[in-house]
Amino acid sequence: MTEVTHMLDFNVQTQIDFLTWINRGGVIIGNIESEDLNRIIELSKKYSDIPMALADASLVVLSEKRQIKEIITIDSDYYIYRTINKEMIVNIFQTKK
Repeated sequence: MTEVTHMLDFNVQTQIDFLTWINRGGVIIGNIESEDLNRIIELSKKYSDIPMALADASLVVLSEKRQIKEIITIDSDYYIYRTINKEMIVNIFQTKK
């Protein structure tokens, strides 16, 4: 949400419309819990040569917890990351043009 509203900073009403859409159920908001920090640290170490941002690690953790196989991110290197079961998470922003 933070990244999208930043990208929409050209118009406050557009930001409000986006937040209203989320509030109506447009997307599912996932929470990172304190017990997820160990997995985030593990991922950050594994991908330290890239490096993996907290937002990227959080998406991987949430996809593992919710068994989600498709995500949306503006990061073009997301294809590198794998779940704990070595599965690829498809970034539909990169596959659908």
